[in-house]
Amino acid sequence: MRLLFLLVGAWAAVIPLTPSLDAQTTPPDGPAGNEKVAEIFRTFSAKGAQRDESELTPPEAMIDRLRLRSDVEADLIAHEPELSQPLFLTWDSRGRMWAVQYRQYQYPAGLKVERFDQYLRAVYDKVPEPPPHGDRGADKITVFSDTDGDGVYDSAKDVITGLNIASSVQVGPQGIWVLNPPYLLHYPDADGDDIPDGDPEVHLSGFGLQDTHSVANSLLWGPDGWLYGANGSTTAGTVSSEVTKGVAFEGQCIWRYHPETKVFEIYAEGGGNTFSLEIDSKGHVFSGTNGGSKRGYHYPQGSYNDKNWGKHGPLTNPYALGYFTGMPMQGDTRRFAQAFMIYEGGLFSDDFDGTIVAPNSLHNLVWNSRLIRDGSTYRTEDVENLVETDDRWFRPVYAGAGPDGAIYLADWYDTRLSHVNPVDDWHKDSGRIYRLRPKGSEPVYRSGDLTALPSADLLALFESPNKWVRRRAALVLGWRDDPESVDALVERVENGGSLESLWALNLMGELSTERAVGWMRHDNPHIRRWAVRLMGDRHEGHHEMVALAETETDLQVRSQLASTAKRVDSDTGLAIIDRLARRDEDAKDPHLPLLYWWAVEAHADDWDAIETFFSSDASWDRPLVRQFILGRLAQRYAASGTAADMDRCDALVAMAPNATTREILLVGLTKAFQGRSIPELPRRLDQALSTYQESRGESGAVLALRSGRDGAADAAIKLLRDRSTDLGLRIEIAQTLGELRVPQSVDVLLRLATGRETDQPALQRVAITTLAYFDDARIAPGLIGAFYSKISREHGLRAAACRTLASRASWADRLLEEVIQWRVRVPEVPEDVIQRLRTYEDPAFVARVEQAFGKAVTVSSAEKIVEIERLTELLSHRAGDADKGKPLFASKCGTCHKLFGQGKSIGPPLDGYERGSLKFWLPAIIEPSLEIREGFQSYMALTDDGRVVTGMMAAQDPKTVTLRTADDQTVVLVRDDLEQFKAIKTSLMPEQVFKDMTDQQIVDLFAYLMLGTRR
Repeated sequence: MRLLFLLVGAWAAVIPLTPSLDAQTTPPDGPAGNEKVAEIFRTFSAKGAQRDESELTPPEAMIDRLRLRSDVEADLIAHEPELSQPLFLTWDSRGRMWAVQYRQYQYPAGLKVERFDQYLRAVYDKVPEPPPHGDRGADKITVFSDTDGDGVYDSAKDVITGLNIASSVQVGPQGIWVLNPPYLLHYPDADGDDIPDGDPEVHLSGFGLQDTHSVANSLLWGPDGWLYGANGSTTAGTVSSEVTKGVAFEGQCIWRYHPETKVFEIYAEGGGNTFSLEIDSKGHVFSGTNGGSKRGYHYPQGSYNDKNWGKHGPLTNPYALGYFTGMPMQGDTRRFAQAFMIYEGGLFSDDFDGTIVAPNSLHNLVWNSRLIRDGSTYRTEDVENLVETDDRWFRPVYAGAGPDGAIYLADWYDTRLSHVNPVDDWHKDSGRIYRLRPKGSEPVYRSGDLTALPSADLLALFESPNKWVRRRAALVLGWRDDPESVDALVERVENGGSLESLWALNLMGELSTERAVGWMRHDNPHIRRWAVRLMGDRHEGHHEMVALAETETDLQVRSQLASTAKRVDSDTGLAIIDRLARRDEDAKDPHLPLLYWWAVEAHADDWDAIETFFSSDASWDRPLVRQFILGRLAQRYAASGTAADMDRCDALVAMAPNATTREILLVGLTKAFQGRSIPELPRRLDQALSTYQESRGESGAVLALRSGRDGAADAAIKLLRDRSTDLGLRIEIAQTLGELRVPQSVDVLLRLATGRETDQPALQRVAITTLAYFDDARIAPGLIGAFYSKISREHGLRAAACRTLASRASWADRLLEEVIQWRVRVPEVPEDVIQRLRTYEDPAFVARVEQAFGKAVTVSSAEKIVEIERLTELLSHRAGDADKGKPLFASKCGTCHKLFGQGKSIGPPLDGYERGSLKFWLPAIIEPSLEIREGFQSYMALTDDGRVVTGMMAAQDPKTVTLRTADDQTVVLVRDDLEQFKAIKTSLMPEQVFKDMTDQQIVDLFAYLMLGTRR
């Protein structure tokens, strides 16, 4: 089962064996903009959780279908026909609930698809006009009211209709904010009567629409008065406001916009498919994720987080040189916890307060998890689920705590969940909102219209146990700008440590520098943290920040100091990091070391400040600086490659006070040129690199090679041929000779590859692989000739040779001839090699591939459908032995996939999928190219000299692309050397996994794969 699930999709669930009837024809008013797109609509094989023939549960019967935790009860709050496809909920200052009905999904009204990419990201024929101009969409925003005060919403009113891909809404002073990508709109409503006073004003434009399941979303008021939002993973944007122009990004991020200053910025970058946003009572920012190995992400300001580099693009900062990976978790690893909230409503028990509520729409349940401090960040542990059901229509896509302290769930309610299907056949007529409450409770919001309360009453609400009440009261008071409340707010901050008071003062413009600086010494660490942050948001540095960094004991305050150090002037920012970096213990924190580096990198262009940072020997010798900053700084200057930055790198190395720090810098420099030769360096820097290379003796041969020193190639080749040279060094030299394409090394590499000058399988295998770099006529006949002597099937040597031969068309033709003439048996050719051979497009070559290996079987082939039906029958009626299946997993699947902690990580781990469903397993195994699991898309690179490399994206930067090949090797490719680079639609997983297995072995394997899933 090699590479099983490389292509199991992001929304894997029940996969039909044939396209649905709806998928056979494009609707007459469909969005296809040309015949080619229309053909995709007609022929696309539906993937993921598609519509089926099951019946929906009537709304009034739905509560009985929910299996609730023993301490929880549920109420049905709203449902069809007044509500359908609810996506987002929020509450205004009167406690009314606002719902976004995402009825226009999946295509914007009035737009035509001109083309799709391999991820079904659409390119449209135009940019839609902002509402109310252009075509009216079906999206609308509805407000629900409790008119009699009994805690039940009994009135519904559509406030704004005709929206076109509207994802979220917030109500603020003087109007309604609507996120309707590509726009952020403000509808004026001065009297608050829910009737806009005129057309909306466009505040932001440029959010992406390429994939409407991952558009900008989750608009939320931050306690600092900014509007925060998330952006999904498969849309790119170039966003502009009246003040901020052309902020470009690809994929997932958290962003924010200030309605008064009109500044837009990326708050933090990366994460999962971020379609949720949470800001807790202390002002920390979180989101859910569509991955299975974590509940969500915690985002320090200005941080970078992991992405699917191939699909979602690189980070906006090519010099980040590191990233966070989400909060570690213990618990259910099934995908995915996209919706995410932290409960702080005060209605449930103290044990429940502060826990995560994470709906899982794929598996029709709601998780509950503890949020546990982990240094400056967090980890999570699952507890008993809040909600489960066997109704597969139940698709909770939003969770939030309301003004009454209850938890509200928006249920999309549709059998279809997957967006991996261009046909728009969503149910569209259904949707529900539920309320979860403690058993026996009757929650009611009783604070009334906050905007009508006196300021003193709003201040009193800062003591509420409900975060929503406290946060909203602070916002209302801040927006009111009542000067008579300033003294009371100041007193609450100074004597009570009230964050709400601090936030209200900031909104009112009453957080003076003097006050903020004074509160940096407050007893409450959250007051200190926010005083630092709010000054940083104004880009005001202060020497008190430096003093605080020297004495601060709280890890999260130190985290914010590092984030703020990026935003203030270089002298203050680097002085902050200088003090923080004196704490050796911070090197073990999950976040702090990279936050410190990112702050230094932000000021790398200010050489005077960098010189000051390194002005004392002590600053060089701090473990945290040596481990996380020095090498990265040299790498950053070298990777930039400008004359000015190379001079800075030269000066930095010259400043190094000792050989140890100089070596760290030089190693960092060489990392900037991974996979390519080091260019001409400034004379002094070149001499330092030469001296370092000589100090390493034989181990300096690789560095000398990369530096292009006279005689380095001959010396390296001599070491490579010398059997007394350390094996590890010989392997590194062989790899480097290939990467640099040193022509005189071909002879020795070929002798090693064919076993004439080594009896070490590891070195022989590396030599075989390295020969792929050279377009030399001797290589193919040399390798093929040794098939019958020294290149055996042991140790992966024959497989490595096949991969090298498949990398160039003329060599691949020689390999095909060996297979056609029966001199090489088909089973000896790895499946990923066969797949690579199928990427060549020359008709004559394609015919020879088919002669050797047969035609590639299509998804809709009768043979595959028959085989799936046969295996379904077999596995449904015969018991297997999981103990016997375990070694079968190790040999068939574990070479690429992890399950129960065992196996490799070339392909995705298998724990998080629907392991109990044959409809999940069989199509993915029998037709591995049916659906590409997000993060495991394969790519084909064609170099200028005709070499073909296939693999998954491991990393990319402005100068290189790194692919991870099917044999778990990384290949660094220089972008300037690539003639072609594209995603490929076929999986590297073999199509005939079961061809050498008996039926009983198959049954035993599945007994192990499905272990623990059958009740």
